[in-house]
Amino acid sequence: MRWIAILILGLVSVGCVQPPTSEKDVFEEIVQLTSGFGTAGDAQFSADMEWIIFQAIPPTETQYQVYIARLIKTADRVTGIGHPIRITPAQTQNARGYFSADGVSVIFASTAGKLRQTPAPNSAWSLPAGMEIFRADAWQAAIAATEFSRGIDLARHPLTNNAYFDGECAFSPDGKWIIFTSTRDGDPMRTDRTPRDADIYVMRSDGSKVTRLTTTDGYDGAAVFSPDGTRICFRSDRAKNGLVGVRVADLLFNEFGDITGIARDRAVTTDPVLHFGPTWHPDGTHIVYAASIDDRHEYELQMIRVNGTRQLRLTFTDGPDLQPVFSPDGKYLMWTSKRSVDGTSQIFVARFKMPEAS
Repeated sequence: MRWIAILILGLVSVGCVQPPTSEKDVFEEIVQLTSGFGTAGDAQFSADMEWIIFQAIPPTETQYQVYIARLIKTADRVTGIGHPIRITPAQTQNARGYFSADGVSVIFASTAGKLRQTPAPNSAWSLPAGMEIFRADAWQAAIAATEFSRGIDLARHPLTNNAYFDGECAFSPDGKWIIFTSTRDGDPMRTDRTPRDADIYVMRSDGSKVTRLTTTDGYDGAAVFSPDGTRICFRSDRAKNGLVGVRVADLLFNEFGDITGIARDRAVTTDPVLHFGPTWHPDGTHIVYAASIDDRHEYELQMIRVNGTRQLRLTFTDGPDLQPVFSPDGKYLMWTSKRSVDGTSQIFVARFKMPEAS
């Protein structure tokens, strides 16, 4: 009978593992990567962990531009970034950059060649008509040949071209597909193109074989592929109340390997708060995102299992923490926060320790 008591005690001990109660439980060595921008965020790692790509508003401008910067490392620790290199032209709106897995290409959304004057700054729900997805190949060679202070215009090869919004783009793990958000098939009576009027699409990395994945009335967007390329996670306003939630869906493929649709579209989060920026942990079983914990002014990073269980809070600092992303090896978490000394939104990174309660 003694072994039964020991077993029960062990099970109770496992069940009593406490979730994180401070950032020290999940982070080591929090480092601020950007400074000097009016705001910076939505950063992504390159697959080789040598670069990041991010959006930021320069001090004398009102619109997001896209930048690329080399990571600085001391031993095996990320300690900062090199000089950020601007890759988008002036007087344009720009958003979310993403590296291909082989490091050859970057993609981003821009109004380059269309809207030259944009009086209102970007917002969380800015879906400007005329924004297109651009791809730039051999970007490292282009950057090496330019003067850092001047930057370079890599918005030269659009993959989309229409009068609607195309953006929130991301590569598939094999680099063959690009997933994105578009208003091209939205309700034609809605001229303001609100977030309730967007869907998720995929296309080949050359812009061909465009396929619509979501068709429900409402906003579906900001999708990213799972590490194995078989699923997507995204944010959605299916309840049409502005409280965007996190969802997951399986991808469908035909015999030629083309993505043809989705199946098992299901909710991951059900709490009635606003969710932003869902993305995958490299293990493919966890999703990290930002969630409002008060009246939409305070956001904290949360992690949850794909099946909707074990929801854990990761950040505990005053001010919004948003747009999280894991490094390809899962050792680092990078996110946007207003914890900077000057109170501006900047990009931070920290060594990540998977919570025992996860």
